[in-house]
Amino acid sequence: MPANIYHFEDNWHVPFPVEKVWQVLSQPQEYPRWWRGVYLSAEPLDGYGEAKGGKRVAVVARGWLPYKLKFTIETLTLKKPQLIEFKATGDFVTDVSRWVLKPEGDGTSVALEWNPRVEKPVVRLLSPILKPLFRWNHNWTMKRGQRQIVEYMESVEMDRRE
Repeated sequence: MPANIYHFEDNWHVPFPVEKVWQVLSQPQEYPRWWRGVYLSAEPLDGYGEAKGGKRVAVVARGWLPYKLKFTIETLTLKKPQLIEFKATGDFVTDVSRWVLKPEGDGTSVALEWNPRVEKPVVRLLSPILKPLFRWNHNWTMKRGQRQIVEYMESVEMDRRE
């Protein structure tokens, strides 16, 4: 397997109902609102509106390491509230990646299956040597995402109560 191909399986627990978590994850144009410091921008390429297959969002993202990644997320399949399939093109290229959601205890189990081929030249070039560092960078972003989706959903709930 080429060094610039990665396989990640990340798991979160989000203490909110699966339908509400699905609603947040199915709107990648909103990721900068809650996944702060990772998703720097997200511009819909096919207009705003409800989530549906074929919608594309151009994003700029970063991790802890000092580089940015530009890629487009295209939603492929939406099965509310358990599945969001998407692909990426640009600095990240994937066939099918997915968010899989299941009710679990007091909330939702969220699994991300993400298989990017990294095309950003500096990462592609350094992957044979620095792959463990790039994996660590991915893990850093995912820990932020898990913490920040919970914080965001808590703040939305507080706003609704007021």
